[in-house]
Parts: sequence; structure tokens; C-alpha cells
Amino acid sequence: MGEWLPKPRDHARVFQAGSESEAALVQRILEEAGVPVLVRSRQVPGYAEVIRGASGIWGDVLVPLAYEDAARRYIADYLRQMREAGRVSRFGGIIPPLVTLFDRQGRIDEEANLAHLDFIIAGGVHAVFPLGSTGEAMHLSGDERRAFARLVVQHVDGRVPVLVGCLSTSTDEAVALARHAEETGADGVLVIPPYYWTPNDRAIETHIGAVAAAVRLPVLIYNFPAVVGRSIPAPLVARLASAYDSVLGIKETVDSISHIHEVIARVKPAKPAFSVLCGYEFHLLNTLLSGGDGAIPAVANFAPEPPVAIYEHWRAGRLDEAAAVMRARLELAMLYQLDAPLFVVIKEAMAMLGRIPHAAVRAPSPALSDEHRARLRGLLASAGLL
Repeated sequence: MGEWLPKPRDHARVFQAGSESEAALVQRILEEAGVPVLVRSRQVPGYAEVIRGASGIWGDVLVPLAYEDAARRYIADYLRQMREAGRVSRFGGIIPPLVTLFDRQGRIDEEANLAHLDFIIAGGVHAVFPLGSTGEAMHLSGDERRAFARLVVQHVDGRVPVLVGCLSTSTDEAVALARHAEETGADGVLVIPPYYWTPNDRAIETHIGAVAAAVRLPVLIYNFPAVVGRSIPAPLVARLASAYDSVLGIKETVDSISHIHEVIARVKPAKPAFSVLCGYEFHLLNTLLSGGDGAIPAVANFAPEPPVAIYEHWRAGRLDEAAAVMRARLELAMLYQLDAPLFVVIKEAMAMLGRIPHAAVRAPSPALSDEHRARLRGLLASAGLL
């Protein structure tokens, strides 16, 4: 995809893409339907952002004149399916992955966790997700995880759905945790592939499929390449969604909007109830505009209202307002550059904002250095939170 050239006379322009990833998505849809495609960027070296900023167009998708009507029909059908999918997905909106709060001795602090749940729900979130990576599930015993799941479900008491994390390197343990979540009254579970060794496709399918076969609850796939060592490819996601009625969503903790696009393109048309949720808040608006359903952002632990506002603006068609809120928070993406696991950073931010009295975590998690704590304070200030 090089710099802009005039449209060939024997080709028709069937789509104007706002980004390279959007062009690639439409190209793939047409090619899979057997339509020859030519993608032409409008970008001129040195002037790319000027052109895109002025026109809102990254480039054009072209097809031979003989294929024009069919191509327009395929694109229109796809966009219609995406709009319909957005109305029927089982889970959507802003779903914070809850921190697990400890007292100064490292024990689970029930009172603090219940107060945090009330704060999060009052912020307008659409569901909650305890016992994920942000919730330090890997530092909790099995008994603690079961007790915490029960605590959250009982205190939420139906105010919003509860999606319980069943993270384990053992398939048997993941199944046992999912069954306990079902007995407790959870609304769904999230399952990550084995993360000690890098699993192949068959191992991922075996692990997630075992959970899906063991419970009646909706099962969401947790795609987190930084932990597992690899991403779950979109064809495998589609295969799991097709094979199991209960596989009804995915959390995409990937810094790749193109991967999210491909999952949407492959899964949503056949299974509109399947929820596609990004893990990073800075991909929220891209995900929604592409036919996805929302986000599971850790930053919502200390400031749930802004991502909720982005989602609600988008749902009401107020895209300028959604984009404005998004732009005001772009610097928060640098939270991931600080020298500690994200759950440490999130708890430090909560303490700085007065949400919790201290940022206790369990060993061996490191505390933030003074330098990075100062950087965090600056990021919170720049986002208008301090």
C-alpha cells in the first residue's frame, strides 16, 4: 500500500477507509468472497497526517468494474451484520477487572473490597470481572479465590453481571473453578489458556473446550499473549465459538486493533451474541466503531466514569463527544510503561486518588519506584484526575 495514485479506469471505488487496518479488513472480506481487490493509500510522504486529518480518509478499496455490485453488496451485508451484532451481544459496555484489596498484613480485606464494588457500580459500569490478572488471581489460593468469588456475587446481588476469572495452568482446576462460579451464581466465566508453557492450538482448544463443556454459564476466552506467550489466532476463536454454544465472548488484551478486527469479522456474522471486548482502554473507541462491544479496562478501577462516558456517547451516536473524552485520556496509555505490574500501578493510582488508604500487594510484586510514582502522579494530573 504505497502513496496515492489515480484510480485505474477499469476499477470502481467501493469503500473509503479511515485507516489502514479498516482497509485491510474490507480487503479480507472481499477476497474471501472471491472478489479481486486493489487497495490504494492516499498518503503522500511527509503529508500523510495532513491529508488524513483534512479528509478523514486513509485510502480507497477498488475492485474491477465487473465486481462492483457484488462488492458493494458484500460490504453492506457485513456492516449491517455488525450493527445488528452490537444490539444482541450477551456482554457489552465497560467491565472493570477488579483489583483484590488486601490489608497491611496481606490478607483479603472484605470491607475494602465491598466498598470498592459499590464505588465501581456507582460509576455506571455494565458488569464486573473479579479474579483476573488485575485481581492478582495468581497470588491467591484456591480457597481464597472461591471465597472471593462468592463475596463478589453476593454483594453485587444482581446489580450488574459478574464474570468470574478461572485462570489456571491446569484444565482440571479451571473446570473446578468454573463449576464453583456457576454454583455461586456468577453470570459467566473467563478462561485463559495455560500460561506456564506456550500452548499450541490443540492445547488451547482442549483447555477452553473442557470448561465450556463442563458448565452452562457463558464462557469468555481471555487472550493475553504477554502472559501466555502467544496470541489466540482468530480462526481458532471462530472454531471455539462454533463448536460450543456457551463460548460467547473474548477479552482481547492485545495491542493490535487488526487482530480485534479479524475476530469481529470471522465470528460476529455467524454468532452475533459473541462479545468482543478490548483489554486496553485506548482501543475502546476503535473496537466499538468496528463492531465490537466494549472494554475490560483496568483503569476503570480508579476512574470508571470516563470509559463509561465514551461507551454511552458511542451508543447514542455522539461520536465527537466520545472521541473528545478518549483524547483527554490518551496519556494514560503510558501507565503500561511504569516499572511494575499493572495491578501495582492501579492500586498506587487508587491510593493517590484517595480511593484506598494503601496500595498493598502480595510478594513478590515490587512497589513503584519514587521516580515512577512521580510519573504516575503526572499522568493522573494530565488526564484531569488529580
